[in-house]
Amino acid sequence: MKIKNLLCIAAFICSSSSFAEVSPAAAANAAAVPGSEYKTLHNVRVSMQRMLRSADNRYFLDLYAGIWNPHGVLKDLTENRSIAFKGSQKGDQLNLKSVSIDSMDEAEVQQKYELSGQLDANTGLLSAVLTSADKTLNKGINFEPAFKAADKPVVVFKFYGAEGADQPYGKALKRIDIINKTNNTVMQSLTGFTAFAGSIGFLDINFDGYYDVVLADTADNKKVEDKRFIYWMYNPKTKQFQRSPQLEKISGFPALHGDKQQIDFGEGQVYQVTNGLLNRVQNE
Repeated sequence: MKIKNLLCIAAFICSSSSFAEVSPAAAANAAAVPGSEYKTLHNVRVSMQRMLRSADNRYFLDLYAGIWNPHGVLKDLTENRSIAFKGSQKGDQLNLKSVSIDSMDEAEVQQKYELSGQLDANTGLLSAVLTSADKTLNKGINFEPAFKAADKPVVVFKFYGAEGADQPYGKALKRIDIINKTNNTVMQSLTGFTAFAGSIGFLDINFDGYYDVVLADTADNKKVEDKRFIYWMYNPKTKQFQRSPQLEKISGFPALHGDKQQIDFGEGQVYQVTNGLLNRVQNE
């Protein structure tokens, strides 16, 4: 399995709960939601993938930050090499160290790198420094969102579901309230599904600059290992999330390759995204 695909899957399943917010009253116990058969769910982890491009267009960074084990893959588009990083984050400060390098240069594979910098969680801007262990490289890199969007909403989530022996994995996610962080109002309630309650994905599936919600489908006895997902895509015209039947027909974990605007679902299922439309890439 490719390094990036492995990191993506690990992030989706094992990310932190830093973006999952519940009300103080709900935090005391899993009380039933008024007017609903569902209970507030705690510790639902949110995996947020940022796709960043350097100002000079040389580097592309897939970054999972805001979690206890930030990590990512840095692609040098000029020298055609990729460096996988893992590390730590304290506040806005990121400190990442290389764990593997994909390069045709054998000497390069043995090199060690560090990537450190300040990440603005609201704007997505990252001012970083890339250094090598042998001191031959010490380069400042300014990253910005690879796909820019106007009026991008800043949101937090509240999660609701059912618990019990009759639920997949002991509990199931049934409803998500999406809260506008600016005015603390409910933008939308997502319902009509049964999903894995351990984590959700929050990433830009169609490379339009807006984050979408991805859930692991556990309805009808499905398991997480089946890699069937529910996709709620953000529509900037309606300012609402809407389900994508087309994407939900495809099995496999959606590993994003933002530098190519492609989605790799595994087992040769690679799709090119052009103007929001999916076109399968034919194997040569």
